[in-house]
Amino acid sequence: MYELTQGKKAQAIVDYLTEVMPGRPTAHHHRHPADNIRKHYDKHTVDPLSRMHAITITAAEQQTMTYYMNVGPEFVEPIARSLYLEIAMVEEEHVTQYESMIDPAESWLEQLVHHEYNECYLYWSFAQDEDDRRIKQLWELNLAMEIEQLKVAADLLRRYDGREPEQILPAEMPQPTKFQPNKEFIREVIAEQVDVTTFGTGFVAEWPDRYIKHMATVNAGGAPSEQVIEENALRNGREYRNMTEGPYPVERYAHEKVREEVAR
Repeated sequence: MYELTQGKKAQAIVDYLTEVMPGRPTAHHHRHPADNIRKHYDKHTVDPLSRMHAITITAAEQQTMTYYMNVGPEFVEPIARSLYLEIAMVEEEHVTQYESMIDPAESWLEQLVHHEYNECYLYWSFAQDEDDRRIKQLWELNLAMEIEQLKVAADLLRRYDGREPEQILPAEMPQPTKFQPNKEFIREVIAEQVDVTTFGTGFVAEWPDRYIKHMATVNAGGAPSEQVIEENALRNGREYRNMTEGPYPVERYAHEKVREEVAR
């Protein structure tokens, strides 16, 4: 879309830190609502890091959904508005999936304390992993602010739930999250999981009938994401990709669309 509407390359933004290539086709992302809920963790036995992973990915997906829903209507081009709406629908499903992993038996104040603790953990992790002193100071500044917010949340827990934060928080910080190269990891996930979907609360490799029927309903009239790929190929003579680590890991998606193929 960036190339189609503005004539610019995505690698100028991602700076070659990640590849620009197909993942699971967006048209295949839409799951039947009955298949969007996962089993939640048990708040009494969950590994603290697993809880924080659930909180982090829920927040990331919520932010992504909000971005597409709010920015999409600002586009003038109908195809861009359609694409953003399509992706927003997918992200809404993702929010439902990840948020459902959080134990509903946790009180709102418990969740608030865990949320603030998780933010402290993330900023602390980023500061541990940062070599640039100027950027490290930004992480440390945000960490200091989150520590104060954690203190406020802990006071609320004491006042209204009658519990100390030590009763629900881990005794020490888990191992920090680290920034690492992602190209090989993403290629492995694509190769192993591109066809995986869900049925009930579990994951399956073969597509259930209701998944196929739901995709047909949602994608009736065509998927904007596919339209963008085809229109860009028509205009520029080839599908836009930027792969630095070799051939695409899934054969049936390895061949780029070119002008002649799209025209046929």
